[in-house]
Amino acid sequence: MEKSYYNVLETLLLIYATDGGKLKIYLKKKNDEPYKGYWTLPSAPLDTETTLEENAHIIYSGMTGLDETTMFQSKAFSSLDRDPNARIIGISFIAITDKALTDMKQNADDKAWFEVDELPKMGFDHANIIEEVSKDVKKKIVTNYDDMLLAFFPSDFTLPELQSFYENVLGKSIDRRNFHKKFVNQDLVIDTGFKTSRGSGRPGTLYRFNVDKMKGKRIWMKKVLD
Repeated sequence: MEKSYYNVLETLLLIYATDGGKLKIYLKKKNDEPYKGYWTLPSAPLDTETTLEENAHIIYSGMTGLDETTMFQSKAFSSLDRDPNARIIGISFIAITDKALTDMKQNADDKAWFEVDELPKMGFDHANIIEEVSKDVKKKIVTNYDDMLLAFFPSDFTLPELQSFYENVLGKSIDRRNFHKKFVNQDLVIDTGFKTSRGSGRPGTLYRFNVDKMKGKRIWMKKVLD
């Protein structure tokens, strides 16, 4: 039998954000077959006039209503049974966004945020893709590889908020004093001089990352995590 070398390429976009200390991903509900009513990653086939990177940015803008984002190319997925109708190779991209801004721009019933470890019923192989890519994202968050941590927290945050994010990403508790020392004593964060005003509890100190110390550098958390 003569082999076929015809393949369709698609761009798959994994849009991540932090919310309440949780790592979340933005998905869309499929409105047609196959997998009608299931949730999927936003995606689009690659035409002959568009690059993978351009395609990823087009998808991002359509999903979020935003133009600016931090984006990385991730992995390729080429299982023979990825799609029941065609031989499709998926190239995944990671986008990191602001959940609050996205919610302001896009309020639709067929789009929603989910925790990466508590996904809804997923179509195609997208649950496996999210699991595989999210493992890499979590590793990069913990060490700030590719400035991943800076991308998730571009503005002010409290240290308990940051610690909660770390603990959810790692799936384990961290000693508060060690965590505080790691970031404060090494000047990885800067006290903004402001405090939170939300809620009835004690106001929390707002920090931001020291970009001069953090950008392009990895954080070693071994002493904090042991």
